[in-house]
Amino acid sequence: MNLEIRSGYLMSVYLSKIELYYTKPENINNNIISIDGLDFNHITKVMRHKIGDIIYVTDGEGNIYNGGIESINKILLTIKVTAKKNYINRFNNITVCIANLKKTERIEFAIEKATEIGITNFIIFNSKRTIQKKIREDRLNKISLSAMKQSLNSHLPKITIYNSLSFLNDTNKEIILFDQESKIKFSSDIINLNKNYFLLFGPEGGFEEEEIPKELNKSIFNLAPNRLRTETAVVCAVSKLLTYITQYDL
Repeated sequence: MNLEIRSGYLMSVYLSKIELYYTKPENINNNIISIDGLDFNHITKVMRHKIGDIIYVTDGEGNIYNGGIESINKILLTIKVTAKKNYINRFNNITVCIANLKKTERIEFAIEKATEIGITNFIIFNSKRTIQKKIREDRLNKISLSAMKQSLNSHLPKITIYNSLSFLNDTNKEIILFDQESKIKFSSDIINLNKNYFLLFGPEGGFEEEEIPKELNKSIFNLAPNRLRTETAVVCAVSKLLTYITQYDL
């Protein structure tokens, strides 16, 4: 199959014909990849691949490998690597920070779609106006892994959970806060590719005034003239970033 690989993304004229699988980095040794678990079942039971078939695998650290299946047993298969390519993480300087939402499926939607677009760093946090305090980190990790493979990305997102906004004390990050009442329209060219950013998306009821210290170095922007749900705002913002960043692709 004629493949073109560019800027961290695996692309093909026949995207529907390609399956990208995942294995942990420690399962790759001496050009042999071992796959078990859910991806093993998908390869052998769903896709019905046999010994000799070519498989594409990522380790979630920016590498995509391809090679032929060398062995299959009841719980494990191995692949002999014939090619490897490493891809840049062009969103490495962006951390998307999302307030825990009342309806779990909405935050799952935001994680899934932002991962498909290419975001690899997430913070999910509880604020004073958060209604649903429980965060299913395992569920979010599964969704981000699936979205990474589906979108043919090679960087597995990192999702960090906070029970407050204490992470804002990280002075190495510029803070961009989205607020419907802001008079300043957000434009993606505000982003400096050499700086690190927190993109902050609040809960349904907004933030309490004291939650965002006034002394913090932050910029507040409006994303759209109409009011957006939190998950829609996430997709809107990162889509604008994708358009901006990809103009620098070779």
